[in-house]
Amino acid sequence: MQHIFNKIILSEREDGTLIEENNFIESDGQVFYLKYLNEKKGSKGGNSSVFTVYTKNDEAKDQVIKISNYYKPNRHTKEHIKRRYGRFINEIGILTELKDKKKNNIIEINFDGIVNIDGKEFPYYVMEKADTDLKEYMLAKKEVDSQEKVKFCINIYDAIQQLHLEEYYHRDIKPDNILLFYEDGEEEKIIWKIGDLGLSGSRDKDYDDLGEKIGPFGWLSPEAVNKFITEEAGLGFDCKIDEKSDIFQLGKLFWFIFQGNVPIGQIEISDFICEVEHKEIIFALIMEMLRYSKPKRIDKDGLDPFVSELKIAFAV
Repeated sequence: MQHIFNKIILSEREDGTLIEENNFIESDGQVFYLKYLNEKKGSKGGNSSVFTVYTKNDEAKDQVIKISNYYKPNRHTKEHIKRRYGRFINEIGILTELKDKKKNNIIEINFDGIVNIDGKEFPYYVMEKADTDLKEYMLAKKEVDSQEKVKFCINIYDAIQQLHLEEYYHRDIKPDNILLFYEDGEEEKIIWKIGDLGLSGSRDKDYDDLGEKIGPFGWLSPEAVNKFITEEAGLGFDCKIDEKSDIFQLGKLFWFIFQGNVPIGQIEISDFICEVEHKEIIFALIMEMLRYSKPKRIDKDGLDPFVSELKIAFAV
């Protein structure tokens, strides 16, 4: 593997094929080889690079490795880089804790370690590999009925609550980070899990930079936008990204599940043009989740009655 300009790249031959013996990690005496996730040659976020790992003798299923783009800091390292590194270590800690607590709707970490590149130590962790994600699934499965969509919303809501009950916030909720697993290889048995906790926050740790963009454009909560645009000016707007911010992103996600696009700006029920039973109940719930003002935005106590109503209405 090579490290260039704060990203991890795999070692290739001139014809583009991978040099297998250069792209591997070792854990507990077992060798795991790296390959690209897809034809786009991997996935790179702001803080990490992601690849598939496999064994030559197929002793284990394909898994996914996430490698920090930032190496272990020293006393000369800039503070914002230290925070990026700390955020990755924090992600490993959260995933390990949630696995120990058997939170089965959170992506499961299998092991973690350090890979040495150019004399520098880069932390990584290996996790289970999903069959697909919510975005790919919903765009490919046009025939998903209303009852199934409601089940998806409820299962994803329950998964986020597993985080919130442990006083963690995801802060990066989008269809790409909602991962689908087929239980026992059967496509009729779907398990949804929350992935990519790289931006996760908590009540007692803060790895954010002043004015940093936290989360993906199109899915940002008002407070995340305020943080990115106005925080450095100190204008007094709410820039704290917490569990209420997750609820705002969930509202957008629910809209996407039912309609296939993203709600932006002022929306009315006439904009909710999908064909779905009990549309008024669903729209009312989403509108409560998308309130601009965080104090007025619905919380778990307010959400639970809506969720119960949906379960009754759709017999799920």
